[in-house]
Amino acid sequence: MKLGDGGAPRPPISLLDYLQQHGWKIVRDSGREEVAGLCPLHRDTRPWFYVNRRKQVFYCHGCGRGGGPARLVRWLDESPAPADARAEQLMERTYAFYQRQLAHSEEACAYLAARGIHDRPVIDRMRIGYAPGACLRGYLTQLGYGRQALLGRGLTDPRGREVFFRCLTFPLPEAANLYGRSLRNPLCRHRFLPGSKGGLYGWSQAMTSSRVIVVEGLLDVAALWQAGFGEAVAALICFDADRNGTGQRAARSLAVQLRHAGVAALRIQLPCGHDPASLFAAGAGPGDFQGWLDRAQP
Repeated sequence: MKLGDGGAPRPPISLLDYLQQHGWKIVRDSGREEVAGLCPLHRDTRPWFYVNRRKQVFYCHGCGRGGGPARLVRWLDESPAPADARAEQLMERTYAFYQRQLAHSEEACAYLAARGIHDRPVIDRMRIGYAPGACLRGYLTQLGYGRQALLGRGLTDPRGREVFFRCLTFPLPEAANLYGRSLRNPLCRHRFLPGSKGGLYGWSQAMTSSRVIVVEGLLDVAALWQAGFGEAVAALICFDADRNGTGQRAARSLAVQLRHAGVAALRIQLPCGHDPASLFAAGAGPGDFQGWLDRAQP
């Protein structure tokens, strides 16, 4: 078997025959050298994948990948279920890339420290990262992901700019989503990708506990895990002791719903203007928080 581009084995038949033997169908045939169909390498809805019969090459105008037979074989081997596996792989690579950037950002590390988050095992377990901007697209392009793939997933905007620019990042792998907390934009501090957030964050760890502490955000979870309260989960909605009362109203509403469902629900009254993360950052310890837990009311 001959070797083609990249050193991968080249199929002993034509590129078009190889594709058709693996279930690919021609959607548009001009009767000339090129035919077109849906791309087998990503979730596609239009026939943007072109195959040149004479040159034995392909190119997808959707994901931006192209080459000869050997490259196609290699990419198909890497993603046996293109629609779902490639999307999951894209998010996993995004999580890991941002996670590696955290150590290189003094600003992001200083922000975590100011919020009282310093425990390395907790940071690693939550896979907290940082998006410096202007680099994710280039990295993923080198791995074979085109502009359309990043835009379709919501990682970039139509101008190719990263959505999570200068954000701390928190993977939500159960929903293939990502939360970003902006370090510099107070008007748009919280960001998610389109789609489900995946329910209660941390539930798989807390479900074996006899109690669950439901808090608002992921920094609250990090602070509580760090203090030894591993049963903390995040609902990713506002529960904090805000001065306008929205958080308290949401907490009361959820408590009522849980009681109607037969679940004993108590509300923790934190000092006004504070969340668990800010309390620990201000010097509170595990004993202080346990005191607030002990004074929880229906």
